Amino acid sequence: MYRVDLQNKRLVPLDVAKFADLELMERFDIEEWVEKTPEVLGEELLVISKELLLPFRRRIDLLAIDKQANLVVIELKRDESGSDIEWQAIKYVSYCSNFVQDDIFAIFANYLESDSDDAQLQIEEFIDLELDDLNQSQRMILVSKEFHPDVLSAVLWLREYGVDIKCVRLRPYLDSHGELFITPNVIIPLPEAKDYVERKEIKQKEMRRPPRSSFSLEKGDFDIIELERRLRKTLQRRSDLTPRLISFFQILLSEDRTFDREEVKEKLFEKGVGLDTGQTGRYLSNISQFLTKPSTPHLRQIVEFDTGGSRGETKDNYRVLAEYRELLSRLVDEVTQSAET
Repeated sequence: MYRVDLQNKRLVPLDVAKFADLELMERFDIEEWVEKTPEVLGEELLVISKELLLPFRRRIDLLAIDKQANLVVIELKRDESGSDIEWQAIKYVSYCSNFVQDDIFAIFANYLESDSDDAQLQIEEFIDLELDDLNQSQRMILVSKEFHPDVLSAVLWLREYGVDIKCVRLRPYLDSHGELFITPNVIIPLPEAKDYVERKEIKQKEMRRPPRSSFSLEKGDFDIIELERRLRKTLQRRSDLTPRLISFFQILLSEDRTFDREEVKEKLFEKGVGLDTGQTGRYLSNISQFLTKPSTPHLRQIVEFDTGGSRGETKDNYRVLAEYRELLSRLVDEVTQSAET
């Protein structure tokens, strides 16, 4: 940090100080500053408690509410590493997550030395959301002169998994006259890159989710009008699979019986689906996979088949149910005739 010497047009460097050397104490000095000026942490906060005693004999430095009605645990460290405060804050947040509205009003009323009605009114006037949104989510703000790389690594990892945690660095400086200055810096997430970082965190979270299943045996239960609409849409899809699917249905409609896999493969090959029986078998596998997609319950409503393997990947013994043969036959003929004209 530099002090601007306007008269001599130069910058005068200020010395970085240590809170301990200045005989400043976390609880009785730094905590007081943040309590009285919470905007030093880079946002609007309503402090609702200081040194809140928890049942396990530990105290929350400061407890606040942000504009989005989240409870915010603020943990302070006086000097150097700020080590282990992320774990300490997590324990406190987990406890505060169980607070109901009346708990919060009572805590704030005790802090104000007032009553719950006054506390509720002040909270309602401060937050941008409805009171029902109070404490639906929780956050942490860690405050220290310095943060050890291990702490920052843990914080970034927690944020990737959806934990809303913020790191603010407070650095003291002394000028040549012994006057003390404090510079606050939000280091996680960086304000300039906040939107980018949050989007990246959401994307990483999405990527870690198990992929949506592409397999389903759930059958549709559509009325005849909706079933016809869905079948027509499927048969008119612009896809390399569509003509092969139509050939598959034509085989099943040729006789009112069950067709095993090998028989279907032979008849598909006879229809020119595939350059050889190996390729025809692969095309049949594609058709079978399409029959068990979560998005095609209407096909499973009209076609029955056996499944095997650990995930039902092997299909056999295909049959069009009798009550749907006329509907499917009519739609296949319509689509085929339309394609020929």
